[in-house]
Amino acid sequence: MCKFCEIVNVEPDLFNADEIDRFIEGIYSGLINIRSLDLQTYLKVSKRLTDGVYSGFGKNLNDVLYLSEDYQMLYALRDNVFIFSSAKQYQQVRQMSSFLTENGQIVPFNEFKKKVEPIYVDYNKNYLNAEYNSAIAQSRTASQWIGFEKDKGLFPYLQYQTAGDGRVRPEHASLDNIIKKVNDPFWSSFMPPNGWNCRCDVIQLDEGVVTDTKNLVVENVPDEFRFNAGKQKVVFSKEHPYFDIAPREKQFAKNNFGMPMPYEI
Repeated sequence: MCKFCEIVNVEPDLFNADEIDRFIEGIYSGLINIRSLDLQTYLKVSKRLTDGVYSGFGKNLNDVLYLSEDYQMLYALRDNVFIFSSAKQYQQVRQMSSFLTENGQIVPFNEFKKKVEPIYVDYNKNYLNAEYNSAIAQSRTASQWIGFEKDKGLFPYLQYQTAGDGRVRPEHASLDNIIKKVNDPFWSSFMPPNGWNCRCDVIQLDEGVVTDTKNLVVENVPDEFRFNAGKQKVVFSKEHPYFDIAPREKQFAKNNFGMPMPYEI
């Protein structure tokens, strides 16, 4: 079984009932809005994803030499999940706030809560579960990539491998056994994971025949997964829907939506 198979569930009590109520009441009262995100929620989500980064990489910043290659990679990956966490909450708040009014009238609180509580659960349990797994997988890829670059003199080729069972997605099956050199642009777009909870892997080869992919058409690999975490030093690419920000909020987004970065905490 390949190393991307593990599915880790977010603890059910990451946000308890009181915290859910506090967040929903905050939006209803206006204390939480797209210009004033909730710090407590942001810190919990970013910490959870940072834990995924460290778990996948197999090390944290305290384990590696300052300014080493591992340090710089981990620092960049950690920053990325903090930026992602603020964008995630921005989208959540924007979506939930859209239910505050109906036909020009303020919706009663109980009705509002009924409509938005499932949205909260999606963002902070269901989506977060998949995002945590992705943080693990992408950070493993980043760690792998450092090794691939170091070893390319001895192992100049990489081979794509699926889990080889009936659950393999057709678009991933089309990539199975493709061989390319380490420095081939192919790995900039199709380095696993290539989807949520992807189980594919890449192995090193000391020799091999490069696969001709000029006629290869790979459909259904989402744009937000067509990147290489080790090359770009990110867990979540700029193509992720959370980063689709309204034009009037672009400048605010550049300042991480007013949320602190890890070195400011």
